[in-house]
Amino acid sequence: MVNASMDALQAPMAMALRRARDYALEKQSPGGGFCFYRGYYLEEPNLADTWHGIAVLADLLGVGLARRLEHADFIARQAVEPQPFALYYRIRGLLMLGMADPAQADVKRVVAALRADPPDPARPYLFGTALQRLRCVLWSRRHLGMDVATDRWVDALLAMANADGGYGTPSNLLDTEAAVAVLELCDAKPCPATSAFVSSMGDPQFGFRLTATSRSPNLETVHAGITSCRRLDLGIPHASAATAFVLSCQTGSGGFARTADALPDLALTHMALKALAVCA
Repeated sequence: MVNASMDALQAPMAMALRRARDYALEKQSPGGGFCFYRGYYLEEPNLADTWHGIAVLADLLGVGLARRLEHADFIARQAVEPQPFALYYRIRGLLMLGMADPAQADVKRVVAALRADPPDPARPYLFGTALQRLRCVLWSRRHLGMDVATDRWVDALLAMANADGGYGTPSNLLDTEAAVAVLELCDAKPCPATSAFVSSMGDPQFGFRLTATSRSPNLETVHAGITSCRRLDLGIPHASAATAFVLSCQTGSGGFARTADALPDLALTHMALKALAVCA
């Protein structure tokens, strides 16, 4: 399948979407919310899985959620804590469901108090996590109508680009995609070398490679390459190979995993369907 053309992949893609729909629907908890590992004796819905499940079904697959009110009630019942990822999932989940947050005032207060620091170059092992945290804080503040002075983040991120235009140690697609996403939230563009770096990571067998010297074929790497191309208005250098690799990550349950022999979850299924939507 890796060398198949995009036309030949249309039927497998349609089948993959139907199977992903069934997988996501099965992850709904009876009391509202989603949980990727739920089973007959285990019900532990959480904000992260709930956001990913709603996004897969309502946004990417256009499924009308019959249990919309239950999911919204589950989200609204969760404590408003100073945790940027949980706040991001809360805001996005209710937004996707078209429901107001009864704790909106508390959410705005907590989001406003979150720290929003650029990554520390002296701690390269936390670079990607710091970028993802910053992305959640900036998105939440902008959505809530808060004034966001972005110059300091733009200047800091542009200065952190490596000579080849990539981000991370060494330059890699995951950190580069996160940096490009944050710059986009700041209405800024990366340096031209970043586009060249992303294009150079195209791989004819798997779609994208992680670094100049490492393929690391997995769903996160290919998703990062696809979404970076979209953000940078670049053509996907090996679109059919990237699409085929993403499809190969679908498991027997219908969910997507990092690789063909790994365990699926809702976050990875959301990631896979976002990638397929760009390539379609």
